[in-house]
This record gives sequence, C-alpha cells and structure tokens, in this order.
Amino acid sequence: MPRPRKCCYIAQPPAVAGMRPVGGDSVAPEAVTLRYDEYEAIRLIDHQGLTQAAAAERMGISRPTCTRLYDRARHTLAAALVEGRPLRIEGGKVCHSERWYRCPHCRRIHTGTPRCPACRRNEDSEILGQPNTTYNPVNTVIMEKIALPTRNGAVDDHFGHCECYTIFTLDADRRIAGRQTLPAAEGCGCKSDIAPRLHAMGVDVMLAGNMGDGAKNVLQRNGIAVIRGCHGPVEEVVAAYLAGRIADSGDACAHHHEGGCPEHHGTTGWHLAE
Repeated sequence: MPRPRKCCYIAQPPAVAGMRPVGGDSVAPEAVTLRYDEYEAIRLIDHQGLTQAAAAERMGISRPTCTRLYDRARHTLAAALVEGRPLRIEGGKVCHSERWYRCPHCRRIHTGTPRCPACRRNEDSEILGQPNTTYNPVNTVIMEKIALPTRNGAVDDHFGHCECYTIFTLDADRRIAGRQTLPAAEGCGCKSDIAPRLHAMGVDVMLAGNMGDGAKNVLQRNGIAVIRGCHGPVEEVVAAYLAGRIADSGDACAHHHEGGCPEHHGTTGWHLAE
C-alpha cells in the first residue's frame, strides 16, 4: 500500500475547483488532478515568488517534500496544457487555520463566513473542514488507482518494454469501478516520463513484473508504491492484490545495456504475502 502522505499546511483554498480546455476534440480526454498540497507549492513558489526553502517552511514540511510536490505539480500542469486535458484541483492531506465552505450554487470554496464572495449567497454552504484539522478537502472519497505494465492482457515481465499500462480505478469499497489503458512510450520505458504521467492520472500503486531499482525509485518519488514479482492476467493480479495475497518480491532488473534493457524470463505466479 502507498505510504501515507505527510500533512501540510495551506493558507487558502484555490479560487476554482478546476479548469477545462477551450476547443480541441469534441470528446474531452480524462482529467488530471492537482492535489491541494501541490497547488499550494505552485502558489507559493511560482505565484508569490518564494524560494522552495521558504515555501516548505510556510507549509510545515521538509524542503525535499516541497520539491517533490512542486515537481509533480508542474508535470500535472504540463500534461493539462500540452495534452489539452481538463484539470481538477482536489485531494491531498492538508490542514489549515480557517473553516472552509463550498457554495452550493457556484461550487466555489471560500473561508471565513458562509457567505460566498463570488455569488454573494450565504444559505446552505457546505462546511468542508474545521480549523487545524487534518483532512482531504474533497466532496467524495479519493479513489485509488492501480497501474500494471501490460502485454497481451497480462503483466509484462519487463516494465521497460511493455505494450501499454492498464489502469484500474477502485471505489470507496476497494472494488474495481473502472479500467483504462495508457500506451507505453517508444523505446525503454525506464527512461521515459511515465512516472509523472501516471501520477498526473492519480495512480497510487504499480503492480509490476521485473523492475530495476532506478525505475522503482522514480515511481516512488512520484508517490507511486511499487510491488514487483507479479505475473499473470492483469485482472487476476489485481484481484490477488486486493485480497492481500501479494507482496513485493524484491526482484530487480539490475542490468542495462546500450539499446535497451535485456529480457528476463521468470517463473509464473506472484510472490505471496506472509
């Protein structure tokens, strides 16, 4: 399971809950999510011009944590701009000093009093959170997403050369609520931008076959937990994971050579949790 994210302090909510692209395809692509802690890093560093050290102090987190939040936020914003994807601002483990409200009419989040500063209404404002309380300020539970490097419907034994990534979305009861695929980049996936792209899509866990420590570390720096040693049809692997029957095998692809990574041939099945 992913390691719990450290709570950070945010001074004010964003002015909007998200943004949508103008023009482009008639069918909008899947939205990317900017978490509140990532939004705060962007607000302090890019909008207010603070250094990362000063922003980290304001947020009550370490500088390395602030740097990771800032890097992930920029990747998310780049995906929204370059790929023309809608942007949602929600989630993230945060705390604040004022009560937050959401207007039921315009959906704006504001602080202080129930009266909405945008539409000037004050009736039935939803209280999102109390002062100095740690919580995830969203209207629904954040759904977990699991990604698997895939070839022909099964987990590809080699993370860096998979055909695509199959992404399963879980509901609040940890049941499969959706499934989608993300084409893999050409060449060696170990050297691609797949980690920030998966993070921007909200992926929390990667169930993989063989994977080098370098790729594993990059995924983990993007907030994605990694479980290696998985084999078999992707549906069966996800079912085993949800049943608590798999754990990281520790198997790593440690050798790379010019032109890509060597192929690996391992045993089938998955590493059973103790």
